[in-house]
Amino acid sequence: MVPAVASAQSTATDLGLIVIGSASGVATTLQDAPAAVTVIDSETIAAEGARDLNDILRTIPGLNLTQGNSGIGEISMRGLPANRTLTLVNGRRVSTGGTVVRDYLGDLTRIPLDAIDRIEVVRGPMSTLYGSDAMGGVVNIILKEPTDVWSGSVTAEYSSGPADTTADNAQISAYFSGRLTQHLTAAFWGKVYEREATEDYSYTTDAGAAATVTSGEGSRTKELGANLIWSPNDTIEWGIELTASDERYLSYQAHDTRRLQTYDLTLTNEWQLGAGQLSSYLSYQNSQNAPWDTTNTTWKDATEYNTINFETRYSNATQIAGRYLEYTLGLNLSHDELSDTNTNSSGALIEGEMSTAALYAEARYDMTDSLRLTYGLRADSSEEYGTHVTPRVYANYDFGNGLVLKAGFAQAFNAPDLRSLNPNYLLTSRGNGCKPYPGPCYITGNPDLVPETSDSYEIGLNYQGSDVSWELTAFYNELTNMFGAAKTGETSSNGYAIFERTNIDEGTTAGLEGGLSWNISPDLTWTNSFTYLAKSEFYYEFLDTPFPMATTPELNITTALNWQANDALTLGASVTYVGKQVGYITEEELSSEEARAVPAGQNSDPYMLVDLSLAYDLSDNARINFGIDNVFDAQPDDTVSYRETGRLFRIGITTSF
Repeated sequence: MVPAVASAQSTATDLGLIVIGSASGVATTLQDAPAAVTVIDSETIAAEGARDLNDILRTIPGLNLTQGNSGIGEISMRGLPANRTLTLVNGRRVSTGGTVVRDYLGDLTRIPLDAIDRIEVVRGPMSTLYGSDAMGGVVNIILKEPTDVWSGSVTAEYSSGPADTTADNAQISAYFSGRLTQHLTAAFWGKVYEREATEDYSYTTDAGAAATVTSGEGSRTKELGANLIWSPNDTIEWGIELTASDERYLSYQAHDTRRLQTYDLTLTNEWQLGAGQLSSYLSYQNSQNAPWDTTNTTWKDATEYNTINFETRYSNATQIAGRYLEYTLGLNLSHDELSDTNTNSSGALIEGEMSTAALYAEARYDMTDSLRLTYGLRADSSEEYGTHVTPRVYANYDFGNGLVLKAGFAQAFNAPDLRSLNPNYLLTSRGNGCKPYPGPCYITGNPDLVPETSDSYEIGLNYQGSDVSWELTAFYNELTNMFGAAKTGETSSNGYAIFERTNIDEGTTAGLEGGLSWNISPDLTWTNSFTYLAKSEFYYEFLDTPFPMATTPELNITTALNWQANDALTLGASVTYVGKQVGYITEEELSSEEARAVPAGQNSDPYMLVDLSLAYDLSDNARINFGIDNVFDAQPDDTVSYRETGRLFRIGITTSF
């Protein structure tokens, strides 16, 4: 499929897309945003004919779709592990993942593509605005707002792929909105989706032993959502948003493995105060994860995670010394609660709660007609990990004629979760969590954990022209106090070594990312994106050898052509080069103790993914999409413990009104 980043870059100039709240506390143009940003609009999403957001995001510069032993694709930014990327919906956190310890299918598969207005992807740390977890960057999914005139769309899609890498899937999604009364508008959306579980496949370990894993669990998902907006006058707006989802994780030739249910209620307020804008929301999220008990053939008691979040943000502009100053002041209060009986090996209840308060401020000041500086500062305070301050400074220099220089420094942090802070937490690991020592082992929580921190630097050029647009950014990240596990010297009654969560590791990532879009003619567009990781490594305590931080290629390149053959027919083709694992290491290079820490999933041989797509407008209100992903069924080498999506045939139709 044609990479989404290409369309985003090419339309940014034509349509004047804006970034709202993701890269800055105020609305700004894509080029002026104080960060490396990509915006994907709803037209691009519709043209992709993708199954979910993972398929759309993987070709953005700086991003990689990392694969684990479970076969689950996760978004990794700039060589950092996937859990250092923060996913937001309408600028709000999604807490469903707090109920799942392993093999979470993620937040990107449940949202109906028909309901999405745009996706704002910010590469680089954003803790100043969003607090914990935004160390690598932010993926902010903006849903469509209700319209004045009743309109909407319905999409039906079916895909078929190899049983051992992809399996079949089908979905129907819908979105419609309109005005109910003079002051009240409404939007409704829904999705029914099923992706079959894949069969097991075999691979060969570095040691030459045969091993068998699954490419991934399937999923059966139902989601409903509604949004009501009441605007009594031109200065104030109230909203209420409700979503509910039920997701079953499917196992190949077995009962569903878990039932994941989520409920979300959010109240919003937009208030125009003179020249300023006050934006606030209060949200409540409840997520429940009930695993299937194969022994007693019933559902176990559900792990439950509740989050209450309140945020208010005031933005305005003024002049200082004759120069323009935009500023944002914000307050965030959150409370999380966990009740878990499923991740403690002894079956004991794990309970915990965490309250966090944060104040933040950001200011953008025009130092000269060409130079704009952005300053940000945030303070997060919690009884569990103390007070944490994260600063940010960013500069945009406009050379004119569409060329802008961007450079910045930011700190970020990743707070420990409620399980890792609980001394009663007792996770069983077959080996990966026990490294660099042999498994299996038990891992306990530690109430003395402190947040991971990072210092990040970037510099780049961004050019937006009428026919050609490009960007090039260099980045460097230093991480300290990374979460790990250390031996306590104790042994359980069944002989397992006992480890404790601790801050032991440090790491570094560095590289280049870029993109190019060229409108060769009014009907033909050539797009490109790449990510080069010069370094992505961290150290285990007491070992001298650096190890890869994530399952990420050293070089990832996508090039694509999109041809508007006539008024109704659009053809697309793309080629993605997936390079060798960054920091690739083998057991032969290491000592016997270090060899135990070699990560699974390293790819040593590059491969190519070729995608083809076709979109045909049957009428003004109906479009049919065809596609073949991974035409030649390319896969990593036989020693790699994950598989790419196999040759996948897609067909879908969208009707609108």
